[in-house]
Amino acid sequence: MITYKFRFYPTTAQENVLVDTLETCRRLYNAMLADRIENRTGFYEQKKTLTQVRKQCKHLQAVHSQVLQDVVLRLDKAYQAFFAGLARHPRFKRRTKYNSFTYPQTGFKMKDNRLRLSKIGQMKVTVHRSVVGVIKRVTLIKDINQWFVAILTDGEANRIEARKGQIGVDFGVTNFVALSDGTTTESPRFMKRSAGPLRMFQRALSRKRSGSKNREKARIALAKAYRKVRRQREDFAHKLSDRLTKENRLIVFEDLKVGNMAKNNSLASAIMDASWGQLRRMTAYKAERRGGRVISVDPNGTSQKCSRCGAVVRKELSLRTHACPRCGLTIDRDVNAAQNILKAGLEQARVEESPLLVQRRRISKFAPMKREARDLSHG
Repeated sequence: MITYKFRFYPTTAQENVLVDTLETCRRLYNAMLADRIENRTGFYEQKKTLTQVRKQCKHLQAVHSQVLQDVVLRLDKAYQAFFAGLARHPRFKRRTKYNSFTYPQTGFKMKDNRLRLSKIGQMKVTVHRSVVGVIKRVTLIKDINQWFVAILTDGEANRIEARKGQIGVDFGVTNFVALSDGTTTESPRFMKRSAGPLRMFQRALSRKRSGSKNREKARIALAKAYRKVRRQREDFAHKLSDRLTKENRLIVFEDLKVGNMAKNNSLASAIMDASWGQLRRMTAYKAERRGGRVISVDPNGTSQKCSRCGAVVRKELSLRTHACPRCGLTIDRDVNAAQNILKAGLEQARVEESPLLVQRRRISKFAPMKREARDLSHG
């Protein structure tokens, strides 16, 4: 499976329909959420209810049936993430917080650079790379004043085999990353660079009267400024992850708890501006496509231990150079940590690939089937 994201250009009439569809989906999401809270209904009950209600409501009939069913599925996924401890309890969505809807199976057709959607019409799409495979799902996304389509297909991405390199990656604030080969990448600090314009747009928004047209214009201007920062981060992370996965078959990250680290008031803004989690996610899926592997290891002690002799060299955060009194190694503190991270990753990979562990995995994989067969034979 692979997802392609393209920008498309609806007409004024089509954009009105797209906005109305978004609003209908948002209201349905909020109504279903209220129903779950008040009546404790489940996913299948809500799907049946929606089928009955849609026959009576004209505004629901204006939206493709599967788009509405996907809204119920989206709410159910939000609850599953909540019960798994991966997210907060689902909340009611404001207008600006619900910005996409999906055609999960049918209702779409794409030919060349034209996309036809049921209930909306045909639109021009900027196809900047060829779409491989059969289209399985289409998602329409509104990004402030721009529209994008995410197309999921059953095709495979062009595989670029990664080289046989191995690298350890240490995250930092001054240096965005330090690599075990001695390379460092300075933190771009996009949010800090844009702090001036953002403050200006924020002040302009605070001075506008609530509910006025000028306030809406100021809100959009501020949102565009934040969008620029977001896209700069994404572009930086895409390029760095692409380089890491092309040059290395094994990439080892430190398993940082970014949420806990952000509680440090003096470092919170710099940590959130760095977007470490985004780089890890992008590197993971690109490495998988290229036949590589990403490992996360415990970061405890990686900065204090000497990467050459293993001696513990205590140093404050302000001290940026590692100087070992035992073996005489003197290198950048973050590079030393990256080398320790790589060693820990290689050791973890060796343990996971040991013959005994592989044999245990095979036994545990088939054990439930054997128990089931034994139970049936005794029955």
